[in-house]
Amino acid sequence: MNSAEVVIAGAGIIGLSVAFELLEQGVPVRVLAPADETGTATLTAAGMLAPVSEADVEHVDLIPLALDSLARYPDFVRRIEAASNITCGYRSEGTLWVALQRDHRAELDHLLDFMADRGMAAERLDARSLRRLEPALSPRVVAGCRIPGDHQVDPRALREALFAAVRQLGGQVDAASACGVDTRDGQLAGLWIRRQGKDEPECLPCERAVLATGAWLGKDFQGALPACGMRPVWGQVLRLRGEPILDHVIRTPDVYLVPRADGRLIIGASSEERGFDASARAGATYELLRHAIAAVPEIAELEFEEVSVGFRPATRDHLPVIGASGTSGLYLCGGHFRNGVLLAPGSAAALAASMVAGQDHAELAPFSPRRFETAT
Repeated sequence: MNSAEVVIAGAGIIGLSVAFELLEQGVPVRVLAPADETGTATLTAAGMLAPVSEADVEHVDLIPLALDSLARYPDFVRRIEAASNITCGYRSEGTLWVALQRDHRAELDHLLDFMADRGMAAERLDARSLRRLEPALSPRVVAGCRIPGDHQVDPRALREALFAAVRQLGGQVDAASACGVDTRDGQLAGLWIRRQGKDEPECLPCERAVLATGAWLGKDFQGALPACGMRPVWGQVLRLRGEPILDHVIRTPDVYLVPRADGRLIIGASSEERGFDASARAGATYELLRHAIAAVPEIAELEFEEVSVGFRPATRDHLPVIGASGTSGLYLCGGHFRNGVLLAPGSAAALAASMVAGQDHAELAPFSPRRFETAT
């Protein structure tokens, strides 16, 4: 095992999860945490862990990694909480998928058929059963299902806990961002970085590094990287607060509602191609609230706390890039699009195992960054 320090560029849940897994295996780690966190997907994410109810809208190649990652979550959270003494808000009540009208019912039937074909568990429910589980649901509810395999976590709490756990395990955290690579004969020799408060970049020597910079992977970056076409997909999320009115995550084809134990309610999410525009939009806010109140009328009485915008990192084929690049010693871990929080434990564990073993992990074959090098 190579025991040289690994530099990880990026301090979202993906980068910190890789750092945590490597540290637990005795590999020294240095995390580069940018000062500007505008649009960071981790801070906007609602934290749904939903490989089952989102299986129909995601790439089929993601399903095995998503199910594996969800199975890792209880132990992943337990280890992080033990190291950090911070609670991550992990909950396992499941999701209620709700239909409010005929078109919704057709989408529900399609989802249930898809899940049944793949052996995924879901319990069809009538309107009375749904409202027995969640009395705040609208009287307009006509049908739905309960998906016990979907869980949730609080991404902001999880990130705070990961930061603390990384430091507790001896990891270093620098206020800096990566802006390029230094190579010697195809081998990584260092990362060019910009430290907070300094204008001029400097070279940080390292033999191994992981780029986990989300939608910014390759942006304003000097050096050859796979042509994965990383781009930001704009998403807006609302946060309300008040007395708790829901126990389960509620989903319709138009909106999702994620309750927190402290009474906060996360409402999401819009999805548009706007580049790196971090401004919130009145129309997106209106549409999210309209669909949320249609599903749960009591939401109208909650206090408005926050509107946040994040950039989902999407590659050209909407699959992540996880693994070694064409530069020896340089690894990528990004492009998780809508499911970064869900896929973090599985992605980090597999990438850390491949780095420690010094060979590609079979589970990561569909997500190899080299697929873009070959295509190019």
